[in-house]
Amino acid sequence: MQLLKMIFIVDDDPIHQQIANIMIRRQGIGENVRAFSDAQDVLDYLRQYHYEPDLLPDLILLDLNMPVMDGWEFLNDYAGFYQNLSKQIGIFVLTSSIDDKDRKKVDNYSFVKGYLTKPLSNEIITKLQES
Repeated sequence: MQLLKMIFIVDDDPIHQQIANIMIRRQGIGENVRAFSDAQDVLDYLRQYHYEPDLLPDLILLDLNMPVMDGWEFLNDYAGFYQNLSKQIGIFVLTSSIDDKDRKKVDNYSFVKGYLTKPLSNEIITKLQES
């Protein structure tokens, strides 16, 4: 089992942030879990620390439906600079959307490792560990 040093949860819902944080800690897959309510804050962080791999997350759990900047806008912006990051970051969409169109649209982003539906469960965490 691989221990991830840093995991970012990007979700505007504090309840889902808390559930994900608790599940990750219970399963012992992450040392440091940070929650963000605004995807723009994550992009700003990644740009600020793009040359410092120890400060970049190993994994990002990204919600699609958020009010300020949604997950699609995040993915489009991230697509423009992720190859310049000093570390490869695993991104999983973690959403309440069960729409097949969303699932297919996510496939257009080669850097997204998977499409997961909320809430985070032990089964989903096992998938994260295997990636």
